[in-house]
Amino acid sequence: MAPPVDAGGGVQIQDAPHTHHGLGPDMKALLASCPRPARLGALTLALCATLTACGGSDGAVTSGNPAPAPGPAPVPPPPPPPAGFSFALDTGKAIVWQGKQASVAVTVQRDAGFTEAIQFSADGLPAGTTAAALSVPAGSNTGTLTLQAGTTAPHSLPTGVTIKGAAATASATQALTVTVRGEAGDIDTSFGGGVLVTPGGITDDYVRGLAVQADGKVLVVGHGVFNVATGTDFMLLRHLRDGGLDNGFGNGGKVATAFNNGGRSDEALAVAVQPDGKILVAGASDQGTSGYDFALARYNADGTLDASFGHGGRVTTSFGNGDDKAYALLLQPDGKIVLAGGSNQGLTGNDFALARYLPDGSLDAGFGNGGQVLTAIGSGAKSETAYALALQTVNGAARLIAVGGEGDFIAAAYRADGTLDAGFGTAGIVRDVFGSITGAARGVVVTADNKLVLAGHRDHDFAAVRLSPNGALDAGFAATGRGVFAVSADNWDEATSLVQQADGKLLLGGWVYSGNSSSADTVLLRLNTDGSADTGFGPGGLRITPVAAGTKSDAGRALALQPDERVPTVRVLQAGEANGSDLDVVLMRHWL
Repeated sequence: MAPPVDAGGGVQIQDAPHTHHGLGPDMKALLASCPRPARLGALTLALCATLTACGGSDGAVTSGNPAPAPGPAPVPPPPPPPAGFSFALDTGKAIVWQGKQASVAVTVQRDAGFTEAIQFSADGLPAGTTAAALSVPAGSNTGTLTLQAGTTAPHSLPTGVTIKGAAATASATQALTVTVRGEAGDIDTSFGGGVLVTPGGITDDYVRGLAVQADGKVLVVGHGVFNVATGTDFMLLRHLRDGGLDNGFGNGGKVATAFNNGGRSDEALAVAVQPDGKILVAGASDQGTSGYDFALARYNADGTLDASFGHGGRVTTSFGNGDDKAYALLLQPDGKIVLAGGSNQGLTGNDFALARYLPDGSLDAGFGNGGQVLTAIGSGAKSETAYALALQTVNGAARLIAVGGEGDFIAAAYRADGTLDAGFGTAGIVRDVFGSITGAARGVVVTADNKLVLAGHRDHDFAAVRLSPNGALDAGFAATGRGVFAVSADNWDEATSLVQQADGKLLLGGWVYSGNSSSADTVLLRLNTDGSADTGFGPGGLRITPVAAGTKSDAGRALALQPDERVPTVRVLQAGEANGSDLDVVLMRHWL
């Protein structure tokens, strides 16, 4: 037994075994570990105080608060996901030609430890199109998915397709857009069936202009009778990007505009779209005592007249008491608007006539004589009319090029102030290009190397000319700078419009009389950059499309390129008219 311990106050406490009734082993050990009090009061009270002050199983002295409850057991981390894969395609937009194949490269990204073979398939392909089975074996990360379109597969709009990769323990998908197309020059049947025939007014409709908006919608202009009381009016139709009339425009996709209330004629002959989406339409209006005058209208994007332009959205301009008609419309980068056409000046005949307007529709006093320019090309009362305009920059200065004729091709170059540019041709004019009896240039484009291409007809055959910036014939085009392309060897054909592809190839649109008749069909001709016919665009570079039934006539009048970022590709639209019970508006789309 241990010796007595002096607890203070002369009292000795003898260590002896104690019996703790009602205490478990843990409590007994805890009590045994508590320190002895410095002074001994009543033994029982001291013992109770000592037991109250002691807490915790580690022998630490607490402040008297109860021990915290034990926290929840830690949650083990989830097991890692099983190893898998993803994949990428080398394109998001695939084009498949009828009867041909298209390849899409597949690249697989494998997770560490994933080595399985992967099978690829395509869901939702356009009608008539299939995908060959593709397996990327274990240990490989690349493959080629082959799409095949049947020879009779219908042309398709861009179609969303799901490419799926599947392995034993994992799968992944990617989106792909697939479009089935035809040969260059083919009518695109995905455009509302290919050829759209639409009645405009209540009698004959005459189509003269075509433009494409930034959203791909298509504007067709001309003239027709919509109301007998107002006579012949401006006609403006808007089609959706892939066909039918746009019901959100005008009255069911159609707008008619009268410039007078006397039942006289108004003719829309050209159209352009401003960067802000507003629409400009130019032509002529019979104003009574002054005859036909230049007429210009501006429309809001919904087809309503823009009241901030001119007088209630309309402007007329007279060059005198003779007839004045604007056939061409050009929007300058600074927002100014240029019209070109012809004006009957009596003794000098029909002369080139130009007018330039400020963005609000008022004449630009800094151009010509108060905004107007007249140019008598030849001597005597000859008929010379400008049918097309282009903007060309030479030696850092912009100049306007007006082309036309009546008997032969004519081109005139104007400085920004409306004066003729003496550095072009003879005193600013090029004429007598073919020495023909009948003919005129109906279209003009500026090439990538700043040359001019003019297209129209010479003695009722398709014709084109390329000029250097100084107006000289460019011998690198059609051998002599001039090319004649007889669509019909024995009958009349005329090019009425011209556009240039991004690769420099040229598209000439117009009409040809079939056989020995005077029944016309629509024509599209493509030339290479050297002026030769592009034999990859139908026989001899030609596509002839009869629209009207039997011996009834139809004719192409205007062309416009239509980019489509969904495919991606660029197609050409051609507008004109076809004779059914009367002349109706025709619009078709060709693959390029």
